[in-house]
Amino acid sequence: MKEQVFAVDGIMCPKCVKKITEVLLQQDGISQVEVSDDYQSVTILFDEQRIITDTIKDSIETIEGKAFKIIT
Repeated sequence: MKEQVFAVDGIMCPKCVKKITEVLLQQDGISQVEVSDDYQSVTILFDEQRIITDTIKDSIETIEGKAFKIIT
């Protein structure tokens, strides 16, 4: 398992946190999702054998009805 922190722009409220968490936990290989208290980052625990970081980034940025952006 690997833990990685993604800086994410566009998280504004608890509803955004819930949406991100729900979408990511549906992905095969992701076991834990935590959004920081200041809404600036998302920490994800995942199995590198089952999902890659690019897929995680795409999943965040394509959440329907939201405008989340990974900051590099």
